[in-house]
Amino acid sequence: MSPKVTEAYKEEKRASILAGALHCLLDKGFQATTADDIARHLRISKGTLYGYFASKEEIYIQLAHARMDEMIESLNALHEETSSAKAMLRHMFERFRRQPLDELRKWLTFHLEFTTYASRRPKLIASNRAYLDKALKLLSRILAAGKQSGEFRADLDESAAAYLFWAVRDGLAMSFLLDGDETEYRRIVDEMETMVMKHLTA
Repeated sequence: MSPKVTEAYKEEKRASILAGALHCLLDKGFQATTADDIARHLRISKGTLYGYFASKEEIYIQLAHARMDEMIESLNALHEETSSAKAMLRHMFERFRRQPLDELRKWLTFHLEFTTYASRRPKLIASNRAYLDKALKLLSRILAAGKQSGEFRADLDESAAAYLFWAVRDGLAMSFLLDGDETEYRRIVDEMETMVMKHLTA
């Protein structure tokens, strides 16, 4: 009789597979990476890999959501320390500044490849939309709290502002996808923060 596999073991194994898959996907890209590549890197069978994840697409979705959930958790923890919406936004900008440009480029390339791939597959569009909605809802909630507390102007459209925030953030990342240095990138993030805060409080 084979030993019983605990839930804790399964979760640890899933996390290990995700970490290994992320290494492969960031290194080779979404399209070029195969299940064989991931299994070989982790030194497991492809059958074991598929025992935890149904497809490469599911792995991407899990990785993307885990990344977004980690940011949400960090902001929720900050919210317990301070109710300031401004402080929460500044925390987000600090995360942007801390992310190395090389890492940002790998993540963005990975994400763009999947987005293009998903655009032709309706089922994946819904999953990708759920990821974007997490980001929009998070920021809309912070902006709405700032309006209620008086930190942000009363006529602010938090839904539109949330869309614009992520559009500017993604556009900035795209501008540095192929070249540019860390100093210039961080300088522009600083300027973005100044402009956003000015708009929210004007």
